[in-house]
Amino acid sequence: MRTQPKAAPWAVDLALVTVVLLWSLNFVILKAALPRFDPLALAALRFMGIAVLFEILLRFKGVEGRLDRADRKAFVGSALVGYTLYQGLFILGLHRGTAFSTALMINTGPMWAALILTLWGLERVGRRQWAGIFLALVGLVFYVGPRLLARGGGGVGDLLALGAAVSWSCYGILNKPLLKRYGAFYLTTRTFQIGAALFLPFAVPALLGQDWAGIGPAGWAAVAYSVVFPIVVAVSLWNWAIGQRGVSRTVVYQYLVPVVSGLLSWLCLDEPFTPQKLAGGALVLAGVALSRRG
Repeated sequence: MRTQPKAAPWAVDLALVTVVLLWSLNFVILKAALPRFDPLALAALRFMGIAVLFEILLRFKGVEGRLDRADRKAFVGSALVGYTLYQGLFILGLHRGTAFSTALMINTGPMWAALILTLWGLERVGRRQWAGIFLALVGLVFYVGPRLLARGGGGVGDLLALGAAVSWSCYGILNKPLLKRYGAFYLTTRTFQIGAALFLPFAVPALLGQDWAGIGPAGWAAVAYSVVFPIVVAVSLWNWAIGQRGVSRTVVYQYLVPVVSGLLSWLCLDEPFTPQKLAGGALVLAGVALSRRG
């Protein structure tokens, strides 16, 4: 197996900081663009763009594969949970909530994965992980509770984004046996395309009712950014950094995404922050980080 030549530590750090910035900007840019779109229409446009882009990259990389008949149901189930459901809940959660809240809720995925694996009897959770899960749940109650009671529907958006985090965790679990047989890129491409095909019928009314003239250059630029940079550029840099430094020393940067998203949303979108909101967010991030440690 060929290994990557070692890069300078500063280069790896720069790549990871770039990934954090690109992923954080995606929440802020999409939130800023949503007033121009029906949420489901925006999700459908992203689906179509990313599905085409994945196919181009699949052919460019020369990745070969063929979906076995016996695995078709597994692919459909994985696509339905990991992309159709996830993308729908994500965009609706972002529409009803804030960029910071959505980034924070999505970042709880590892905690839900640990809980699901435990309930299915696939893995055991240690005391440290249970402590982290409990801490994160307390943070969620502290954070989401007041938003559910307040006007504006922010708490509903948070719950939708939490649903997206749970569905993404299930996607990762369902993909484990498929990953060994098909490889990461082929599996991602085909499940995403199947997920897009399952999602588009639900988005037809939104696409027909979309005010296309009102999108404008800024709206289309937001769609283009969300298709290319968080997917192609950020994921490529992320995978390269994992090859350089390993998963455990790379994944810590993921916890910076809600923090940077919050800062950018405050600077660019004037999203308000209260001491209770900041404290709840800090508890959630601390709990998720603790629950991820084996």
